Amino acid sequence: MRLSNATFATLLVSTLAATAAAQTSGPPATNPPAPTPRTQSDYYVPMFGGTAGIALPVGRLSDDHAAGYAFGAVAEYAVANQPYSLRAEGMFQRFALKSGHTGRDANLLDIGASVVYRTDMVSEARPFVTGGIAIYNATDEGTRPGINGGAGVEIPLTGFTAVAEARLHLMLADARPIMTIPFTITIRF
Repeated sequence: MRLSNATFATLLVSTLAATAAAQTSGPPATNPPAPTPRTQSDYYVPMFGGTAGIALPVGRLSDDHAAGYAFGAVAEYAVANQPYSLRAEGMFQRFALKSGHTGRDANLLDIGASVVYRTDMVSEARPFVTGGIAIYNATDEGTRPGINGGAGVEIPLTGFTAVAEARLHLMLADARPIMTIPFTITIRF
């Protein structure tokens, strides 16, 4: 049996059309797997913690007030594998009036932001320096701006980090500034 050119062309077109229809109506093509969702950012890692310790009055505050205590909270944002981080913090300090002096106990509340720079990223105990600005509120002094700076050491432990730190807080006031040095231990998660 001999096929004419027209018949051959018709069979070829019909076969190609049937093949194309079978390919589009077949099972759906497999998509590549979705990427795994991130549970934590590689760039900004938030760390939260609480702090407590003793506070020493310095300058004119030490004339009438004894050593006291300090406690507060911190939220620190670190860039992964970088020596610096940004810390937001709030601290309350209380100083008892020395016996034989007139007046009342002094409170100092501050809310501020600091930059933390780790001087050694290799060792287990990481020393750091820190400094920043804050808004301070002191008994009988009102609300004023101020600065702070200090140094400390971070010790990573299982599930949390312990931080020992000493800082000088300086609240700008109308008279001589209000100064304190809190020595604190922070537990950070």
